[in-house]
Amino acid sequence: MKIAACSLAGAATLIVALGACTTVVESAAPAKSHSGSAPASSAAPSSSAPASTSAPSAAAPPASAPNVTDPWAVVSAYYGDIESGNYQQAWALLDSGATTGQTYQQFVDGFSCTGSQDLSEDSASGNQVTFSLSATDTCNGQVQHFTGTDTVENGKIVAADVHQD
Repeated sequence: MKIAACSLAGAATLIVALGACTTVVESAAPAKSHSGSAPASSAAPSSSAPASTSAPSAAAPPASAPNVTDPWAVVSAYYGDIESGNYQQAWALLDSGATTGQTYQQFVDGFSCTGSQDLSEDSASGNQVTFSLSATDTCNGQVQHFTGTDTVENGKIVAADVHQD
């Protein structure tokens, strides 16, 4: 797994969605934990870095983000899309993809060894969600543990601070 610093996204945050989450519907009480298996094509989150203000140099393929605004639902959907290999949908949950400082292809490549993930919400305050994540590296079989805080605005992850434990 590659660990990189970002303000959320690509290699910065692995959000586990509700199921395989290509479409997520906001609910009054989103699930607090997700565990499952994913194809061998995902990657672990990156650590945080300052958000980039410039757009990535390569545009992501067209994808529309689900109509979700609850911060935990957005974070869950993001990681679920990563786990299921639905990178276009995950990318669409990022604020213009610019929060990673990566191109879409770099974002996808960063998840090449990510397998199953277990994501749980530790706390939430306003538009910020603090979570714990365990992700299996399918390239070496190791489980890596992360903690992070994602900031969500208008249904998009706009900042992330994720660190490997």
